[in-house]
Amino acid sequence: MPHALNGHRVPPALLTVVACVLAFAADADAYEARVAQIPNGAALGCAACHLSPQGGDGRNSFGLQVEADFLTQAGFMGSVVWGPELAALDADGDGATNGEELGDPEGAWSSGDPAPGDPDAVTEPWNADSFPPPPTAVQASSWAAVKAIAETDR
Repeated sequence: MPHALNGHRVPPALLTVVACVLAFAADADAYEARVAQIPNGAALGCAACHLSPQGGDGRNSFGLQVEADFLTQAGFMGSVVWGPELAALDADGDGATNGEELGDPEGAWSSGDPAPGDPDAVTEPWNADSFPPPPTAVQASSWAAVKAIAETDR
């Protein structure tokens, strides 16, 4: 039976096309929301997980890790589960963890928190040719001193 809109007959084929467009738009929104679910995701955009900067295509190595084990549910509607476990992995095998590359080496950042570290220092956890520089002796010794002080206060 044909559907009517304002007294006009609407062909079923047109309704199917409109339904498909709306479904794809909902899927695109779901993916865009994931950018805010990883630390410094805004600095990387959809390319954080996809082969192209526009997203909607295949996943890169980091995206495959997320898709395989770090979504609240499978499929389009799942949210990224960022935390120490995903931060400790090295999706591209370059020796730097996902967390180091995204500015949150401990995996302590939560969605909605301000971006950790320096967004300009973020590297690509899917690209083995993109990794953070090793810390300088001053950075390493300073962090070690702060960590030692914090541990003695416990």
